[in-house]
Amino acid sequence: MPALDASAALTQEVQIDLFQGPFDLLLTLLLRDEVDMLELPLAHLIEESVTPSHEERWDIDAASQLLLLLAAIADLKGRRVLGEDGEDEPDVDALAMREALEARLVAYAPFQRAALWLAERLRAAQGPRYRRVPPGTAAAVPVRDDPARLRAAMDTMVEAPPAPSLEHMGVQRRPLPELLGRLRESIARLREVSFEQVVSDCDRLEEALTLLAALELVRRGEAELRQDVPFGDILITGTRA
Repeated sequence: MPALDASAALTQEVQIDLFQGPFDLLLTLLLRDEVDMLELPLAHLIEESVTPSHEERWDIDAASQLLLLLAAIADLKGRRVLGEDGEDEPDVDALAMREALEARLVAYAPFQRAALWLAERLRAAQGPRYRRVPPGTAAAVPVRDDPARLRAAMDTMVEAPPAPSLEHMGVQRRPLPELLGRLRESIARLREVSFEQVVSDCDRLEEALTLLAALELVRRGEAELRQDVPFGDILITGTRA
């Protein structure tokens, strides 16, 4: 099963309603405002980006880089959705985020070329290679006639290592469609719900997924978001009668 490295992760094809093509091209179009951030189906984009095919597995560097870019896109879209109408001055944080994304794309290009070059060298060097004994090698030290010491040394070599613990890794307990349904039910019953109340029994991962579900409802025209004060509670209001 081949590993999906950082260059392959960013050049993989993305198939969404708004765009079809490589992921890095979508980033470039978003930074140039040639693709409307408000129309971007963020939940669908994340699902397409972080789901490798059954013949591939993720490389930790590729996953880290891709998640950072997706988090930056989510932050930019959140600012755009929650931005105040009539705001003339540019958002300094948003501009800094754009510059950081552009710098990441520019810095990524030489690493992509280097990765392709290394991959070609590795393919060319495949197969067994034999080395001759260098001159002047010291004579082998005779093994002492002590079976007990030899057995003790071998026991440490064949001892099975402990299984790695995965307790520190978060587990997604609720899929995104379930969170979408949960938000729809709350809006239909109460008309307006508080984001803090909705995620009161959720962990940090479920809070992030719930926010993505709320943004997806806004994209579909089923809800509106309002935040009266910075870093305050977000009110989710249904738009359908």
